[in-house]
Amino acid sequence: MSKRRKRISEVAPKATPRLSGTARLLSEIPTDRLDLHGLSAREAEVRVRNFLERHVRSSQGRVVHIITGKGTHSDGPAVLPGLVNGLLCGEFRQNVAEYAGLVGGGAIAVRIEG
Repeated sequence: MSKRRKRISEVAPKATPRLSGTARLLSEIPTDRLDLHGLSAREAEVRVRNFLERHVRSSQGRVVHIITGKGTHSDGPAVLPGLVNGLLCGEFRQNVAEYAGLVGGGAIAVRIEG
């Protein structure tokens, strides 16, 4: 490499890396969020269904967060994360573009199809 090229590459600003995929999903500010703390599995299922149905109609392409908690105050293993995952990849599969757990656990970021 010539001295001139080396100097140019040292002073040229580096391009900021673009986020894509899961990193982009997790970095977006959610349009809305649903907190399921303290709810039974049955109550949570009803709330998640209503929440997703409402956002399927009004939030195409946008991100929402569903806060399940980690289950640390449950008597057994955490139930709500599995319940929400089941709905996202089952009944609402056609309406969800992508989803991923938030760093630290206890919440799921969901991009509504659109």
